[in-house]
Amino acid sequence: MKNKTSGYTLVELLSVLALLGLLVMLAWPRYQAMADELALRQDAAILAREFRLARQSAITYGRECAVVFKVDSTSYVVRQGRDSRTITLRRGVETVWTRFPQDPVNQGNWSACRFLPLGGPLQGGTVHLRNQRGQSLYVVVAPVTARVRVTETDPRI
Repeated sequence: MKNKTSGYTLVELLSVLALLGLLVMLAWPRYQAMADELALRQDAAILAREFRLARQSAITYGRECAVVFKVDSTSYVVRQGRDSRTITLRRGVETVWTRFPQDPVNQGNWSACRFLPLGGPLQGGTVHLRNQRGQSLYVVVAPVTARVRVTETDPRI
């Protein structure tokens, strides 16, 4: 009578687990870099959407709406009249600088992109977002048309 066994030995299972661990260890830095870049792109897209929504709210409700920034911060504020809400950037993403005028409501190093009731911005400008890996994106608001775009190249150049 033959003894038929099926399955894997402990050595085979440990070998497979060691190989999988090695593959994960090699792939993890690339995965983390892609996750950081994706977080930056998502935050830039959300900021562009908030600019467009602020403009639309100013037109709809007939009163000024502003997107307010503090330099070296991980959040920004959307303000309409007395109502405001804070949007927090993803972990590792921060506002490096802005090219908007100083906010008249907040003192200090706060700047604001203010949309007038007719939908035009008080002044155009740029927000520079950067992640912890040094990758940058710029969200630009055109002065007269209020066109919002996201670009990888610094518009000051």
